[in-house]
Amino acid sequence: MSKKPLFVLAAAAALLLAGGGFIYLRSGMGAPEVLRKLSGLRVSLELYAMEHRRKPAAFGEIIKEGQLEGAPSLKLPGHRATSAVRNAPAFTLSDSGGWAYVNAPESPDFGLIFIDCAHKDEKGRFWSEF
Repeated sequence: MSKKPLFVLAAAAALLLAGGGFIYLRSGMGAPEVLRKLSGLRVSLELYAMEHRRKPAAFGEIIKEGQLEGAPSLKLPGHRATSAVRNAPAFTLSDSGGWAYVNAPESPDFGLIFIDCAHKDEKGRFWSEF
């Protein structure tokens, strides 16, 4: 049995997997869907602040207190899908492609949830501007 057909099959499979990964990374949610999810997160933060008379020290408090079941999934082009919320000491981008929450009380942006992405949406706006 020749090893050449096995090599050709392995090469074809590798190309298919690489192409699938490329398509996955290039795909993503549109701005309207992302903004709807971001708005929901911001509403849950406001409800928490009204009920507790303070902003949460970490985004996880909102989930723990029942204001939200969990952060919604976010899939931006060039990033993997995630529903994680990164607690950050300031409004700084790490380009994770997920959500981030400013949890340092000394920061002027304390309590802000934002999209942690340095790329632009389909209309040329930076995701982090929303």
